[in-house]
Amino acid sequence: MRAAEQVFVGIPGPELDAASAALLTAHQPGGLVLFGRNIQDAEQLTHLVADVRRVVPHAVLAIDAEGGRVDRLKDIVGPAPSASVLARNPTSLALEAGTWVAQALRLFDLDVNFAPVVDLDRGETGNALDGRYLGVTPGEVIPRARAFLRGLQAGGVGGCIKHFPGLGGAPADTHFQVARIDRTAQVLQADLDPFESLGRLAGAVMVGHAIYPAYDPELRPATLSPPVIGLLRGRLRFDGPVFSDDLEMKALDAWGDLAERSEAAFVTGCDVLLLCHTLEALPGIVARLEDPVHEERLHQAHRRFDIYRQRLITLRTARDAVKWLKDVAAADRLDHVRRALETLQEGLA
Repeated sequence: MRAAEQVFVGIPGPELDAASAALLTAHQPGGLVLFGRNIQDAEQLTHLVADVRRVVPHAVLAIDAEGGRVDRLKDIVGPAPSASVLARNPTSLALEAGTWVAQALRLFDLDVNFAPVVDLDRGETGNALDGRYLGVTPGEVIPRARAFLRGLQAGGVGGCIKHFPGLGGAPADTHFQVARIDRTAQVLQADLDPFESLGRLAGAVMVGHAIYPAYDPELRPATLSPPVIGLLRGRLRFDGPVFSDDLEMKALDAWGDLAERSEAAFVTGCDVLLLCHTLEALPGIVARLEDPVHEERLHQAHRRFDIYRQRLITLRTARDAVKWLKDVAAADRLDHVRRALETLQEGLA
């Protein structure tokens, strides 16, 4: 068991440079997240993933492929439907969308999609969630998110619901500033419903960085708030891995440097820490997590993440057993996925 297994990192560009490869080799983080800066075309992405697999063979490879405005593979496979479009259509189309998005990820040997968003549309603007909502009420969001998750899993990919405990009421974008959600616990109950209903199916939950005075009178961001994560573990009885959102977001700037806030998030209850930009900070963060005082917490986080990794292996194996795209030649599979997503888009209202 190594502390680095509880950290997901990003790399700078479309190729695995020597400095990044050296850091990954030395520390063996548990996962790597791909972003638009890492993706140019199909051939380049295939080579990049192969290079990453060579230096961190056991890492989980993740990406954000929600569809719509957050769709990292759209320039390669074509756009997937946005959540707001799926919200206007029958649940069966969310299942189909999840399935084909998963096929796209598996074409490039990617394991996890940080999706779907299960936040409720509270009518706020400027919080970077426009077009990413599956509905206004739990009754709208839950069945579509469930279908999308089942589609991902049928295609051999794990999902991760976000952003606990519900980011739809945020008046600002936590990428750039603090967002305080001043709603009562009674009003916020509806935001919890999708997480309670879907946590077991998803197997992983991502916590956001907003502040919820109704839950935490000390006004700590959710990723650093024991009452908020305690709500997920206690009332909602979720025992899978909790992922932090990117710990480099500006909403956390007042809460210490990157190493300090990473350690604080881990102690608070985030089992997997996302470090999406500053790869060179990895050694310092790992050193903090390896402090003997965190030994018991490290065992707990490792157990949760390891169960999720085993789930990913099972999903991938099951998908291969049913031989998705078995009648399509390997050289034609990308075009097949492109056409499927294009056809899906044409059939949506």
